[in-house]
Amino acid sequence: MKKEKEQSEDYLSEILKSFGWEERKLSPDILDLTEFKAALKRLNDVDDEDIKEVLNYLETRSFDVEGSMQILDAIKKGVTIKDSEGILKTIKLIDYANPEANSLVFSRQVSFADIIPDITLFVNGIPLAIIECKKMAKSWKEGYAQIKRYEQSAPELFKYVQIGFSFADRLVYFPIVRWEESVPVYEWKPQFDILKPEIFLDLIRYFTIYREQDGEITKVLPRYMQYRAVNSIVERAVGWAKGFEERNKGLIWHWQGTGKTLTMIFSALKIRDLIGNPSIFFVVDRVELQKQLSDELKNLKISYELIESIDHLKEVLSHADGKRGFFITLIHKFREEELAKLREQMEKQHWSIAKRRDVVCLIDEGHRTQYGELAASMRSILKNASFFAFTGTPIAKKGRDTYLAFGYPDEPYLDRYFILDSIDDGYTVKIAFQSRLDEVHLDRENLEIFLSSKLEEIPEEYREKVEQDLKRRLNKVKVILEDKKRIERIARDIASHYIQFVKPFKAMVVAVSRNACLYYKQALDKFLNENETEIVMTFQQNDSKELLDYLEKLRKKYGKSELKEIHEEIITRFKKYENPKILIVTDMLLTGFDAPILQTLYLDKPLKEHRLLQAIARTNRPFVKDGENLKGAGLVVDYVGVFKFLKKAFEMYEEEDIRGAAYELEELKEELRKKLDEAFRFFDFELSYDRDTIDRAVLVISARADEFRKLYSEIRNLYRLLLEDRIEFKEKFDLLSEVYHVYLQRENQLEAEIEQKRDQFYREALKFIHETIDVQRIKKDYPIIEINDEFLERVKKKEKRRIYDILFPVRNYARKVGDEDLIARVERIVKDWNERRRDADEVYREVLSLAEKVNEERKERERLRLSEKEYGVFKLLKSHATAANERELVDATKAIMDIVKARTFPKWYEKSEVVQEIEREVLLYLIERGGFKDVKTARDEIVKFLKRQAEREEIGA
Repeated sequence: MKKEKEQSEDYLSEILKSFGWEERKLSPDILDLTEFKAALKRLNDVDDEDIKEVLNYLETRSFDVEGSMQILDAIKKGVTIKDSEGILKTIKLIDYANPEANSLVFSRQVSFADIIPDITLFVNGIPLAIIECKKMAKSWKEGYAQIKRYEQSAPELFKYVQIGFSFADRLVYFPIVRWEESVPVYEWKPQFDILKPEIFLDLIRYFTIYREQDGEITKVLPRYMQYRAVNSIVERAVGWAKGFEERNKGLIWHWQGTGKTLTMIFSALKIRDLIGNPSIFFVVDRVELQKQLSDELKNLKISYELIESIDHLKEVLSHADGKRGFFITLIHKFREEELAKLREQMEKQHWSIAKRRDVVCLIDEGHRTQYGELAASMRSILKNASFFAFTGTPIAKKGRDTYLAFGYPDEPYLDRYFILDSIDDGYTVKIAFQSRLDEVHLDRENLEIFLSSKLEEIPEEYREKVEQDLKRRLNKVKVILEDKKRIERIARDIASHYIQFVKPFKAMVVAVSRNACLYYKQALDKFLNENETEIVMTFQQNDSKELLDYLEKLRKKYGKSELKEIHEEIITRFKKYENPKILIVTDMLLTGFDAPILQTLYLDKPLKEHRLLQAIARTNRPFVKDGENLKGAGLVVDYVGVFKFLKKAFEMYEEEDIRGAAYELEELKEELRKKLDEAFRFFDFELSYDRDTIDRAVLVISARADEFRKLYSEIRNLYRLLLEDRIEFKEKFDLLSEVYHVYLQRENQLEAEIEQKRDQFYREALKFIHETIDVQRIKKDYPIIEINDEFLERVKKKEKRRIYDILFPVRNYARKVGDEDLIARVERIVKDWNERRRDADEVYREVLSLAEKVNEERKERERLRLSEKEYGVFKLLKSHATAANERELVDATKAIMDIVKARTFPKWYEKSEVVQEIEREVLLYLIERGGFKDVKTARDEIVKFLKRQAEREEIGA
């Protein structure tokens, strides 16, 4: 424990002090009333009655969803009360404009109810965050799990606490949501800066928001790059609006999958608060983006107005000096011919929206439509507004230059967070590419026609306008890509590849045209079940009979007439259900489509530059199951030959900017080689299948379990991706997997059981491992051993002294009965043995002595007819008994277990009211029974033991 405090709690305390937090020892009250009352008087014109009314409001809020939302609102905006004269006034709890004006206190080891957080952060006496500290060699997951348990044990505290922190191998933060089993976890950069008062309070005020999604309420916090970008936008927009900033635009270059929609919304909310009552336009260029943004604003309970038509836009612009509020509009509504007359009228007016500076345009996918007449019309109407474009793929071409449109010569972008940043932070995974069936690729001449044209930038319905010569040449290539025999050959390969190497993840086929989509569907249905594939594309009235017939088939299949509703149904099924497994598209879903389960994109359409980047990025979302990312990388399978000419495809980007966009499989092979070497370097001896060597390796892993588990998971995911090339890595991977699964069997039996009881997806995703190792054989070779006379006799007779055969059963016994002293003693032996501080004979004698002690306890337990859990309670009662009457202690043990059994159910230990009832009943029983010293300590130790054992059983259940 001392080492844990020295390494993390003391270290973090010093950092907090350097940031301006003051350390104090506080009472176990939820609110520090002394600080709270002093702050309210300092920040407001209030008397004692006002403070009493504020306190009454806060303390009477429930700790359910509604109460928690009301408390957050009060923390942000203050509490509105009636003063003695009946006049409403708002009492602010925190001064966000002047962080130094607040009382900033942290306190260590404060006891709230039955929990003791390591560090609690109080602002003006209100507990807003707690921090759990673990040894720096441990994983942050321990502290996270502990806080999630705390949420249930002290609901009144967590009514106020907004952010949780876990500090171990690194500092992570997450929203406090008591009713959610798990929440997203983030890491700030630089990691400790989030604890600076000005940043911490800014997060609470502007970036902590409740969101309703799929009928569930949760809480949103920003990632560090979102926070950074938002404040850059806000500083410029507010400065421009108030007249002290000369620049009024900026480019936010954030890679796909990093939350641009939320960045826009956070920006709008903060600008609105700091400017007063601005007009903020969210400008999009596609109906699906409009819906995505509308849904997010609805989920966040933010009022907005959706501009439905050009007339509606005119009404918003011309109302007085322009309507105030949030507006969502398609860029296409800014048509010059429709708005010219309105602009002329505005120019004659003394005051209009055109002359206001408190107008902000937040433009999604700003690389697409911000160069022509529509963009010019928007700027001419909103000529004094500030403009901010968001894109993951900016363009730098003559006439279409995102940097020029939204940047400055000395500042091409306001904030940048690109591919490698995102991969390093774990928000996206790498994307690998593989060329298959080279003989069906387009030749260089035909591919050049596509790569040098703008075809992929022109929606299919407008391609008639392409000049005749280019159209003729493109159609010639299109004939090749729509050839049914070629498509059938590729479809056969796709089906085989998908079944062998992608399933149970999902995939997308990108075809050259809508006709080709239909041909792929027909071909794939020959090799896969027809429910496993589906087309998502538009249809037109003048389509061929074949396409229109398929549309009717879709309508009958889904029982819907509207194509939009059919698409929504297909996408929902793709994301959430078993089928469809493969979507077939040509233009739709290549941007803005977010489905972590999508791992592989089969590309049979020539794409380049930003369109290629956006398409392949569909595969880059991590797929997290049970807290573990199972997707080593996204995969793009190239059937058209684009990746042979990667430099040409990405020619408009600087090499530094595009680094990390896509990796050849050979590069991932090299990464796997390095990670395997790193794993083998864990051991300062040569690994082999020899039993002693494996047992020795298990001890090494147990000392660095979290680190090794993470590395093995990364190796496993890469190996899965490279199954076609497994020969080179098979020997090392098989041995490492054997060692890892023996570790689970020997050292972490509960986790071994979890491995066997994961859901169907998890088992199928990792079935390749069970083709390599025989889990049942490992269970047979490394059985779970019970220490008894027969076992000890057998051990003593063996010529070869096997320390491991004794050590592991002793450790497992200690864990089962919750003997903390024995656990600590075994850990010390393991550490000494790993570091070779003691010779084998000495370690053997000590371990054998422990085993004999365990055997004596087993005999006593069996004589008393107690289970292992009951025996743990019996030992605790015995340690607190004033008289050691054995039969009475057994009766007391049984009685306590009856009290617990009558009140428990799965995960009972997470329900504070249940824990408190058990504590109360056990304490009453001990008092009434008598014969125990310090009954409160005895009660605490017994309930703590039972909670810990229940958690272990629940994990393995």
